[in-house]
Amino acid sequence: MITDISKLEERIGYSFCNRDLITKAITHTSYANEHASKNSKPESNQRLEFLGDSVLSTVISTYLYKHFTSMNEGNLSKLRASIVCEASLAELAQSICLQEYLLLGHGEELSGGREKPSIQADAFESLLAAIYLDGGLDVVSSVLMDKLDMAACIEKHAKTYEITDYKTKLQESVNTNMADIQYEICGVEGPAHNCKYFAKVTVSQKNGMVKKFADGSGRSKKDAEQQAAKALLSKLGII
Repeated sequence: MITDISKLEERIGYSFCNRDLITKAITHTSYANEHASKNSKPESNQRLEFLGDSVLSTVISTYLYKHFTSMNEGNLSKLRASIVCEASLAELAQSICLQEYLLLGHGEELSGGREKPSIQADAFESLLAAIYLDGGLDVVSSVLMDKLDMAACIEKHAKTYEITDYKTKLQESVNTNMADIQYEICGVEGPAHNCKYFAKVTVSQKNGMVKKFADGSGRSKKDAEQQAAKALLSKLGII
């Protein structure tokens, strides 16, 4: 373990009764696989991540329902999606230095896994699930809203988020008489109940002279394509 786990508890303002839960929350699959033996295998945080996704969604949805009373269901869903995206969760993980506590396999460590936003975001969801199982939903809400000031984060997103269809924006920004836009699902990782998709979008001139591409990832194929489109719009200087 990289750092004394009690310091992580100080950062989140919660001390675990069941310390096994917090250990599971920071155990990546690479570590669990590397330390498996014939008779036993450490439990990774994958199952906790599955639960944490729902716990986080419940806390955020409840807050939005209570505080954004004039917003319709569709916009509430889009605002929530902007709040619980990988980038936002990785930022929250970094705010408590969660990456310092992760248990990673040797190969994952060498490849920079500790700094990967996807691993940080998954571990953050796992930590929330561990808190939920140990202390209940009210404790999770308190950690998020009080200790991590999630309310301020939500208010910030509410002021700045755009209800944007990046695929449509890319389509509108490219002269389709001169270029083709193609999307490709390049891969998928994680368990079937909570997998992550990887997409690539390519814009190529019909004369074959110029080709631009960008990658994106998301919880669904559609979201992965949207994130790829967003990345390419950013690369082209459009957003």
